Amino acid sequence: MESRSVILVIDAGSSSVRCTSYELLDSSEVLSTRTQPPIKAIEGMSYSVPMMSVTPNTGYIRIHEVIDAIDLCIDEVLRLLRETISDEYNITALGFSTFVMNLVGVDEFGEPLGDEATISYACNRAEVLDTCSRIERTLTPDMKQSIYKQTGAPLHPAYALPQLIAFYETKDSDNAHLVEKVHQWKSISSICLSRWTGQRHTQIPISYSEASWTGLLNFGSCTWNDEVLSILEKSCNLKLLPPLSDFDMVDDLRKGISQQSHDGSNNIYWNRWPELRQCQFFLGIGDGAAANVGSKCGLLSSGDDNKRRIAVTIGTSAAARLCLPLEIGTLNHSVVVPFGLFCYRVDKSTLLLGGALTDGGSIIEWARSLFNLHSTESFNMCLQKVAKIYSGRCESPSPGVTMAPFLSGERSTGFRVGANGCISGITRETTSIDIVYACLESVVLRLCAIIKLLTSVCEENKSQYILVASGNALEKN
Repeated sequence: MESRSVILVIDAGSSSVRCTSYELLDSSEVLSTRTQPPIKAIEGMSYSVPMMSVTPNTGYIRIHEVIDAIDLCIDEVLRLLRETISDEYNITALGFSTFVMNLVGVDEFGEPLGDEATISYACNRAEVLDTCSRIERTLTPDMKQSIYKQTGAPLHPAYALPQLIAFYETKDSDNAHLVEKVHQWKSISSICLSRWTGQRHTQIPISYSEASWTGLLNFGSCTWNDEVLSILEKSCNLKLLPPLSDFDMVDDLRKGISQQSHDGSNNIYWNRWPELRQCQFFLGIGDGAAANVGSKCGLLSSGDDNKRRIAVTIGTSAAARLCLPLEIGTLNHSVVVPFGLFCYRVDKSTLLLGGALTDGGSIIEWARSLFNLHSTESFNMCLQKVAKIYSGRCESPSPGVTMAPFLSGERSTGFRVGANGCISGITRETTSIDIVYACLESVVLRLCAIIKLLTSVCEENKSQYILVASGNALEKN
């Protein structure tokens, strides 16, 4: 009897880390972001660790906790598979989805140097805001537009350029001792893969997908952007940036876990995870790219009369995204990124055009904590009253309360550096219900602004579109 082919998928998110197992129903299928392989989730064979992976405002990644959580999730899923599945099975592949942007400074042994030597999408630190403003003052409008056009990312604290410069200019700060110790910058997935394959001392690449979220990548050529590098090299040794590759094009990752590390020592994962000895590993892709592909919002879908599928995702953050075709190396392409949107890579053949809010479901969690709605009962009662106001079944005691949902700064669509949240229209009659209503409304309105820009792109290309909504916060609220 032929053994079952199993795929493990790691989702390292900003609010949890999860490992899920899937059965590949046709082992002859090539795993790709460009097709929908016949897979199904294996019931009960998943494990998750709720955690705050990124510290709000500082944007520091709790890197050691994240790595430990990833290892634990794999431990538990393998245990469940061993105990539950009686049929013979082979784990043929392991894929990664990670919150992006993420870059981690590692030492000469490939070990993370700590939280303070990390950068992420959630950074809103004062020194990074100042650095971003200073860089902006040195660039002409044409230079800023050129960088945006090539990288698909505006100059903003959520991207790597101002964060890396601020990191290397911290010589008089408490983190100065870390600067000289950074041997290379890696992504979370690359660090894990280096450990598992015994290649901590070598340069495991970062995928085009993860690299594009740094704002340093030319999305047409899939190379580090020369104009951005010319600014960065004044502070940072460019040789410390990781090499680039598509997520499925690294030969060393096709061999599974190695018995020995490159320094000749025993690899602890060889005996810990024997099922992964023949497993093919894949580089990480951005969680936004994975959300589009997973919700069947990749390229044109014949099942929907060739309509473009715009994925609207509301989790801790929120976003709306659209996939477009563009082969690697297409320098004279016609893709125009409307201001207010980003343009990243899914893989060497596909772009991801969209916009994101740092605060999506997290803004509801903030309001819930602010008004002490900790119990499920009290929170659900509040949401029910909000729903009645929305449906017109009752009136708000304090109409006109509005909110700008920028508790962690603004990304799409304004990309204003240093933007803050604001609640206006408060009176003596204002209640927690009015504030929660305003929070929900503000996220919806910001998403509508992003969707309007995306639909204009579809209309310019004479394409019809549909919206596909998903996400944990959407389901709960």
